[in-house]
Amino acid sequence: MVKKLLLGIVLLVILYVGGGIGLIALGVIDKFYFLPGWSIKGPNATKDRSGFAADGPVVYYQGATLISWQIAPRNGKLQLLTDTLKADAVLTCFVSETNRQFRVPLRPTPAQPEVAEYAAVPKLLALSDIEGNFKGFEQLLRGAGVVDQNLNWQYGQGHLVLVGDFFDRGLNVTECLWLMYKLEQEAVQAGGKVHFIVGNHERMNLTGHYKYLRRKYRANADTLGLPYEKWYGSHSLLGRWLRTKNVVERIGTTLFAHGGISPELAAQNLPLTRLNDLARYSLDVPVAHLTPQEKQATQPPTSPDWYRGLAQEKPAEVQVDQVLKTYGATTMVIGHTPVEAIKPLYHGKIIAIDLPHQERCDAGQPLQALLIENGKLSVVDSQGKRQALAAE
Repeated sequence: MVKKLLLGIVLLVILYVGGGIGLIALGVIDKFYFLPGWSIKGPNATKDRSGFAADGPVVYYQGATLISWQIAPRNGKLQLLTDTLKADAVLTCFVSETNRQFRVPLRPTPAQPEVAEYAAVPKLLALSDIEGNFKGFEQLLRGAGVVDQNLNWQYGQGHLVLVGDFFDRGLNVTECLWLMYKLEQEAVQAGGKVHFIVGNHERMNLTGHYKYLRRKYRANADTLGLPYEKWYGSHSLLGRWLRTKNVVERIGTTLFAHGGISPELAAQNLPLTRLNDLARYSLDVPVAHLTPQEKQATQPPTSPDWYRGLAQEKPAEVQVDQVLKTYGATTMVIGHTPVEAIKPLYHGKIIAIDLPHQERCDAGQPLQALLIENGKLSVVDSQGKRQALAAE
């Protein structure tokens, strides 16, 4: 009798989860909760009606020459702008959703691969999964005191850690990237730092997988006469910049990875620099050419940008302890798997921060990010309010 009851419960759970995934696949729903506070996201909440709109600049190398393509507002209309840029050019980026613009100086020298390990810092703000939501991104940065009303860095020697997935779903991906590019330079000048951790949606767009791409980008690419596949290719300025970013970093004793590091991957004992080098290498190499060990480190479901096991609490805590010990860490901050509130797991050793930013933004609710100040963890919102991190 007990066995039949347990079997019945298992079958009901399978039907429930399978039905939710089926509804997402059919486009009936965009988010399915399989446990309280845990969900699976689909590509779109409603039918995508986006189309031709302001965008860019898209900056592309033609030999040694830099060419800029942009769709910009002019006298109440959208115009196509093409320009040949000097190395020290200053771009103007327009954000139609918030009716603002900001200027972005190009870097004087090409970006180089990022360092993987940093000393502890007194003040650090971490957020993830903005997904092209410039309005929400700006609200969070301003509320937390990272930027001023003109989108200029004012965080001093503080560090801003962006834990992946700024691509897809939203309509201002390009603008989010240019703001990060701009703040990165300003932070260095002030003694601070912007860390951009590559997520699975960055990887998807860098490797030709566009399942979650909004129609706007295809329409704009067609209008510009520049295929979207080239926007972030190895000959584009932002494409080269993105290829310098890491999939995992350690700041003090805190690891940051979009998905997380699995016990199986940690067992390879690959240094963080090797994990990041492999991630970059694999962006432009066919998967079939990778060794089994390289696939485990760079491909779903086990790579640091795709792994979900920690968020779903699949490994035992002793395994999590070993992962952290392997990389000299006491805590790991992850995005990728949605939670309704910043959530400590495994007695605070794992912190999940993938929040429903777009939904909260649309509802006029404050957005939240993780603040680590003098080693203490708290939550700060887009209105500047702070609160203690909730217990498990």
